Amino acid sequence: MSDRTPPEQPGKELVLRRKPDVPAMLLADKRSWREYAAPGLVIFLGVIAVIAFGLVVVTRGGDEPRPAGTAPALGGLGDPNAAQLPIPLQSPSPSPSFAPVDTVAIERSTVPERVDLTAEGTIDWVHWGEQGTYALERNTNGGFAILEGTPDPSRVRHAVSPETYRWTGGSPLAKASGVTSGVRACDAGSGFTLSAPAGTRDSTLRLYVGLVSGSGSLEVRLSTGGKVVKDSWEQTGTSMETAVYTVSYTASDTGKISIKWITDESFTEGCGGVALQAATLS
Repeated sequence: MSDRTPPEQPGKELVLRRKPDVPAMLLADKRSWREYAAPGLVIFLGVIAVIAFGLVVVTRGGDEPRPAGTAPALGGLGDPNAAQLPIPLQSPSPSPSFAPVDTVAIERSTVPERVDLTAEGTIDWVHWGEQGTYALERNTNGGFAILEGTPDPSRVRHAVSPETYRWTGGSPLAKASGVTSGVRACDAGSGFTLSAPAGTRDSTLRLYVGLVSGSGSLEVRLSTGGKVVKDSWEQTGTSMETAVYTVSYTASDTGKISIKWITDESFTEGCGGVALQAATLS
């Protein structure tokens, strides 16, 4: 570019024009625009990275915090301690509890040839009639668990039981064996009444009875409620027929079990009716 000013023309004012100022750097060192753009691009990308990092921090900060005390999950793939961790087991459901109910079951069966009252009556045992019509031989340590009601006036002693009884630790007779005695109640309506403790535990009362020339009925009830259980049978001959009643029972509360063994009908003008030899409680 020329530094000269064109000559004046007639009638026109001469105006002097200066050359524009050019940075010395540009005049001294001519560089391409790419060399200046590269540093700017680096700065721009740095700003973008800072903004992006700030957005990530803000986003993560909005997440719900992990509950305090929660341990990180273990046992996944690649976890060296996975095989050593116990497997959590589901707690078993509690077994339902059932309130005790009043239940009574009876079974009539034949009497064994020999009956050991001490071995069978782990709670108490009683034998009738060995020392007299109104005598009772009972377990010294039985605590009078088995009780008899008021004796019937028609009671008589017998010694014709086809089975034998034995015991030890008795009172007033300490021990005996080969015993065939018992007591009988003559005429219709006569008989025996017994009682024993009842509770929520299962109990078993065995009653050794007989029948001569008559019919008899057994009636069992719990003081705490439930059904009354009955059984009856008869014997038409003149010899004694015997049986053992096994009474299994459970009460809904503390109470007692009551038993009646009564002559329904007598088939003879003599002493026809029910008989009683022994009882055990376990």
